[in-house]
Amino acid sequence: MVRFPKQSVYLSIFILIIICVYGSAGPVCRAALPTDPPEQTELFPVYDLIKPNVTFWTNVFTQYTRAQGLVHDMENLSIIYEEIKLDPAETKEAALANKAIKKNALEKYSTILTTLSKGKIPETPMEKKVAALFPNKTKPEAFGQAAKRLRVQTGLKEHFMEGVIRSGALIDEFKMIIKSYGLPEDLAYLPCLESAYDIQTYSKCGAAGLWQFTHYTGKLFMDIDDVVDQRRDPIVSTHGAARLLKKNHDKLQNWPMAITAYNHGLSGMSRAKDKHKTYPAIYTNYRSRSFGFASRNFYPEFIAARQVAKNYVNYFGNITLDKPGQKTRYKVKGYVAAKDIVRKLPVDLETLQAMNPALREPVFDGRKHIPPGQTLYLPKHISPDLLDKTLGPLYQTAQRPTPFHRVVRGDTASSIAKAYQVPLKNLIALNGLGKKAVIHVGRTLKIPQI
Repeated sequence: MVRFPKQSVYLSIFILIIICVYGSAGPVCRAALPTDPPEQTELFPVYDLIKPNVTFWTNVFTQYTRAQGLVHDMENLSIIYEEIKLDPAETKEAALANKAIKKNALEKYSTILTTLSKGKIPETPMEKKVAALFPNKTKPEAFGQAAKRLRVQTGLKEHFMEGVIRSGALIDEFKMIIKSYGLPEDLAYLPCLESAYDIQTYSKCGAAGLWQFTHYTGKLFMDIDDVVDQRRDPIVSTHGAARLLKKNHDKLQNWPMAITAYNHGLSGMSRAKDKHKTYPAIYTNYRSRSFGFASRNFYPEFIAARQVAKNYVNYFGNITLDKPGQKTRYKVKGYVAAKDIVRKLPVDLETLQAMNPALREPVFDGRKHIPPGQTLYLPKHISPDLLDKTLGPLYQTAQRPTPFHRVVRGDTASSIAKAYQVPLKNLIALNGLGKKAVIHVGRTLKIPQI
């Protein structure tokens, strides 16, 4: 064994430390600087196995517009077969045209992958291109499996950038609310992913508001009825989201799972944790009918959305964010008509409605009163003292009555909705009828106020 003098060893170690701390001509000792504080990185780890997904979603949010689509593998997001051109117009005609373009692209690559799955040596340029996306000596059956995992993702650059701009009006207050529950403030970036900070957002499954609460989950944390839908109140819904996220984290004890549960549901993630123990194992091995592409990608998407929104200048340049609006918040102390408010105060009905998206249409057309306890948002020049003085004499002791229907033989939910000229889905939601909309003779149904 070769031995070095102690002094030489100490000197070498000292020099190595100096080089690593103060820099050198090369990158050998220089670690990449984290973009997040250590405590944030620890809370929201970016596991190696989700890095391709994070990169994919970062690109979707920042590089690809709605005029572009990516044909890709649903499980390995580093496999991108082609970038296709789409019609960016937001019209029914464009939607139909894009549907056809996507269908043709999926069929093209399904045919190529199916051909490769038969063990055929790639011959055409397209076959060679597709085969090259997979490791050498890929088994033929793997191509057949890949043919079942094709998907097209439309670019979201404009959509995401608009969301970042809108977030400027609310995100600082959202961070304070979230921190008040003992949660990491970066959870305030979730609406960038869920709704692009658009209060008007409704999903196909009926989720509403910035935090995209479904009707069922929303009812656990806020008021939702035919008068008020607090999912559309930015402040109330943020308190609700914080409570839900806290509940998820208390149960699951880590943020990757708790954030995934925000999309997939707490009970589903609890079952996944019981079976697979860790987030990486869940990501790799857990499959269920409801844990599909969206749920599996929800945490990587959050990581990408958070990174882009926090560092938006790097991706979108010096865009100007919306500023927090100056407004008065006031909890009404009794039932009060919207028309009486605009008659007595310096605000018009259109402004009142725009500033209070949680209040439903019956409030503004006079069929219902604003209920006590509801937070009212008004222009800043209307002070709480003025509201106390003005609204006191206007308060009513009761809500305007809701029409009811007593079910008789031959009635169906559909026939009742048609008779009262209301949407069937509203009748079902208001009365909790479930997917099959089962009703029984003698039951009294509320008729929604539309």
